Amino acid sequence: MTVIETRGVDGASIRDVFGSLRRGWLAIVAVAILVGVLVLGYCLLQKPQYAATATLYVTSGTDDNSQTAYQGSLASQQRVTSYTKLVTSDAVVRQAVASVGLDLSVADAKRDLLATSTTDTVLLTITATNNSKSVAEKLANAAATAMTSYVSRLETPSGGGQPLAKLTLVTPAAAGDSPVSPKTTRNVGLGVVVGLVFGVFGVLVRARFHDPIREESDIARISDTPVLGTIPNDDLLRRRGLIDFRDGATAAAESFRKLRTNLTFASVDSPPRVIVITSPSAVEGKTTTAMNLAASLVESGKRVVLIDADLRRPQVNQRTGLIGDVGLTNWLRGDGELRDLVQPSKIAGLWILASGPQPPNPAELLGSKRTAQALTELAASFDYVLLDSPPVLPVTDAVVLSQWVDGVLLVARSGSTRQADLSNSFDQLAGSQTPVIGFVLTHTPAVKGYGYYAITQGPKRRFRRKRAPKVLEEVLEPRSDER
Repeated sequence: MTVIETRGVDGASIRDVFGSLRRGWLAIVAVAILVGVLVLGYCLLQKPQYAATATLYVTSGTDDNSQTAYQGSLASQQRVTSYTKLVTSDAVVRQAVASVGLDLSVADAKRDLLATSTTDTVLLTITATNNSKSVAEKLANAAATAMTSYVSRLETPSGGGQPLAKLTLVTPAAAGDSPVSPKTTRNVGLGVVVGLVFGVFGVLVRARFHDPIREESDIARISDTPVLGTIPNDDLLRRRGLIDFRDGATAAAESFRKLRTNLTFASVDSPPRVIVITSPSAVEGKTTTAMNLAASLVESGKRVVLIDADLRRPQVNQRTGLIGDVGLTNWLRGDGELRDLVQPSKIAGLWILASGPQPPNPAELLGSKRTAQALTELAASFDYVLLDSPPVLPVTDAVVLSQWVDGVLLVARSGSTRQADLSNSFDQLAGSQTPVIGFVLTHTPAVKGYGYYAITQGPKRRFRRKRAPKVLEEVLEPRSDER
C-alpha cells in the first residue's frame, strides 16, 4: 500500500503538480488579471511626476603642476560626497526657492530634490521631481545655482583669496515629455507577473490541502485495490436516486451493471456476499451506490437484502418510501424476528431491513454478537446482503461493522473527496482485518455520446416482477445452493 504522505518528488508528484496547474489555469489567469487591473487603477489615480536633472563639475586647487592637480582631483572626489548632503540643506533650498519665486515650501522642495554622485568621479547631479515639468526644471536649476554660490562662499578662506573648490554647471536641467512616475506599462506588467505567481502558489496550496479525488489514477496512488466502478454524474440518477433498470442502457444503469460484474470477479475463489458500503465522509454517494448496486444484482436474478446500518442518519427508508421505525435496532434489542422486520421493496427480489428506532449507542449495537447473528441468518436466505453504513471518518460504526462482513466497498466522490481522507479511511478499514474489495468513484463527468450505445442495446431489459409475499418465510428460507 502506498500512502499519499510517503510520496516523494518523483514523476508522479511532478504530474500531480502539472495536473493541478492545468485544472486551475482559469483561477491563475483570473488572479493575474485582477492584480493587473488593481495596479492599473492605482497608477491611473496617481498624479504624473516629471523629473529634471542638472549636472555640476567639482574642481579643487589652482596649481598647474601634475602633483598638485592629482591631489586636487582626489580632494574634489572627497568633496562631492559632502556636497550631495548640502543640496537638501535649509540654506541651499531656501535660497533656491527664493531665487525663482516658486510656490513651494522648504519642506516640499526638500522632498522633491535628490542629489547623487558617481563613485570615483567629480560629477554631482541634482534631480528635481514634480507633477509640473516647469517647476521641476526651475527647482533643479535653482538648486544648482544656489549650490554654486554656496560652495564658493563656503570654500573661500577666511583671510580672503580664491575658493579652494568650486562647482561648475555643465548640463542645465530639462524635463522630458514623458513622466517618470508612475510607469504604468511596467507596473501593470509586474502586477500581472506577481498575480501569476500568487495564482500558481494558491492553486498548489489548495491542491496540497484540498487535493480532491478526480479520477481513477488518483485512487491508484492510495492503494493497489481496484476501482470496481465509476458512476457518472447522471441527471436521471440525481432525480430518482434509485434507477429503474427497465429503462435499458442509460449511462447510470450501465455503470452499476459494470460495478456488479466487477464485484462478481473481485474474488473468484470466495466471492463476497455480505458487503458494507461506506465512504470517508457524508454526501459522497454511498447510499445511492448501495441501493442501485442492490437493484442491479436483483436484475441479474439474485435475491438481495439491503440493510440500513446507518443508525445515526438513516436514508434508505426515506428514499424507498418504507417504514423506518421498524428494522435492525428492533432485532438487536430482541424486539422481533427478522422475518417480521424485513420489508419488500417495489422491486421484486429486493428486500429492505430499515434502521429502526434510533439508539443512543449505535457503535456498541453494531459491534454486538446479535449483529453477526442477523447477518448470518440473512446470508443463508439471500444471495447478497448489502449494508449501508455511516461514513468512516466521523464515527467508528463502519469499522466496527466491518468485522462481521466479507468485504467493504469504499465510495469516493469525484472532485469532493480529499485524497488524504480516502487514504485515512482505507487505513482504518485495513486495520480491522476486513478487506476493502474495491473502490467506487461517484459523480464522474458524464460520457458524451452515450446515446449511441443505448440505441444499439436492443429491447429494454425486464425485471422478473412478482407480487411481494405477505409472509417472508419463503424468502428467508435457505438458498437452493445451501439446502
